[in-house]
Amino acid sequence: CSAQQAGGETPTTPPAAAATVDPAEKTTGVGFYFDTVVTITLYGADDTLMEDIWAACKRYENMLSKTVEGSDVSRINNAHGQTVTVDAETWNVLSEAKKLNRLTGGAFAITIAPLTAQWDFTGGTNRMPTDEERIAALPLVDDEQLTLGENNTVTLPDGMQIDLGGIAKGYIADQVAALVRGRCSGAMLNFGGNVYAVGTKPDGSAYRVGVQDPDEPNSSTPTGLMSVTNSSSPIGVVSVIDRSVVTSGIYERGFTIDGVRYHHILSPWTGLPSDSDLASATIIAESSMDADALATACIVLGSEKALQLTQENGYPALMILRDGTVMMNDMMKQWGYTSLR
Repeated sequence: CSAQQAGGETPTTPPAAAATVDPAEKTTGVGFYFDTVVTITLYGADDTLMEDIWAACKRYENMLSKTVEGSDVSRINNAHGQTVTVDAETWNVLSEAKKLNRLTGGAFAITIAPLTAQWDFTGGTNRMPTDEERIAALPLVDDEQLTLGENNTVTLPDGMQIDLGGIAKGYIADQVAALVRGRCSGAMLNFGGNVYAVGTKPDGSAYRVGVQDPDEPNSSTPTGLMSVTNSSSPIGVVSVIDRSVVTSGIYERGFTIDGVRYHHILSPWTGLPSDSDLASATIIAESSMDADALATACIVLGSEKALQLTQENGYPALMILRDGTVMMNDMMKQWGYTSLR
């Protein structure tokens, strides 16, 4: 299979699947990777494509997850400042992450791992750091300290750690999208908050992707939508062909203590859950990796800076404020967004 370049450039679409395959024949599969339920829908796929997708997901999880022993990320985090040689793809992901860190003014940072390790948003312990612990970890968040050398070498200062949770799913969605092109007539790849629509539906129409309503995070998917980012009730719909739609929101993971809600999107500058005015951010892009990082950064930046950032850099974006107000940049207005409220 041909892999999409880490820089986010979409490969030229190869010829359609072989004529012997019914382009309307639907194949679905569900897996669990990257702590996420992954749902794959293929049309007119060859016999081994689904199997190859799961093999790719497993390979990337073993490469990019910080919790998998022996992964590239795990080896970097446990090198105590020593230089590590990694897979070329890992090196490229790290290189793109540094670019996105600069693009967002530091709002997206993969060196945030020492801060995220102080919180438990999913294990049921509701662990949170003391002010002293949190403040002590802040100097360890600095993506510029991550050094990428020749021959796929990586050096991270002792005490620092990286977490690709805000970018890895996007990169993997891009690679799976590249894998399926030419081997099916169309596909919908759902990696939780990351959805990638490849080609068109069998009737030639665009895929309809719902944008999550932050106030109804556990509702079922309405009939007629191919997918809803974060698998919930949509507040609106976008129609896409060969694009990724990524939503990041403060409703995804968190806990409440003494009436205060603590969500999982931390500010790299404070180590606390972002207190911006945004409840969610949705980005449309050819690169799911770019959209993944930008959606997270938007939550940290807040609506004003987020709308400016996405507009200036050519990414259609829609923001839902904590009070329920829907805002979007000019590119999203031109793209076409249909409100369901």
